[in-house]
Amino acid sequence: MNFGGLNVTPRGAQNLNLETGATDMPQGGTATDNKGGLTLSASRMQLKPGEVLSAQGATVKIKRGGTLSAAQVTYDLKAGTVTATGNVSYSDARLSSLTASRVVLYVKSGFVVASGSVKASKPSLSGSTLAFDPNTMQAVLAGPFQISHGQGAAGPAGSRLLMTFAGNALLNATPRPSADDLARFNPYLK
Repeated sequence: MNFGGLNVTPRGAQNLNLETGATDMPQGGTATDNKGGLTLSASRMQLKPGEVLSAQGATVKIKRGGTLSAAQVTYDLKAGTVTATGNVSYSDARLSSLTASRVVLYVKSGFVVASGSVKASKPSLSGSTLAFDPNTMQAVLAGPFQISHGQGAAGPAGSRLLMTFAGNALLNATPRPSADDLARFNPYLK
């Protein structure tokens, strides 16, 4: 079934609220946004067509290769953001086992922003916020941060570290990046 740009396949019965147009899928299902390049599978979903998809026990597969899992995922269809909270994890070819309090995927730009106790196993890092731009293969880690790459680096609150990836590997970690390097990340590092 197509609901406001999403192709939704429920797992079981659906409950439609005729007054609001909202649909509750207590047994979950799968929602695919071909235009946005993502597929969401969840154990329970609620959809208000053209506005918002809420999901519990959800996994989001991103066309660019990432996988996002969380207890709660909200896809704001108007804003073009997918927000994950509760036991959040994200992985792609460059970042493994990234965990955070919250991860936001900006569907149009492709940016992935993790905030709140950010940690990853590859590369081994921790920080307050990480913003990843898959278009340039760069990420900014906001301090306080620590990273174990090369000789390692650490920075206090308010500091930034620019990471550049080549293929699937971290190529370079630059402490104190220039204002020009940070410009495209600033809207995501609020």
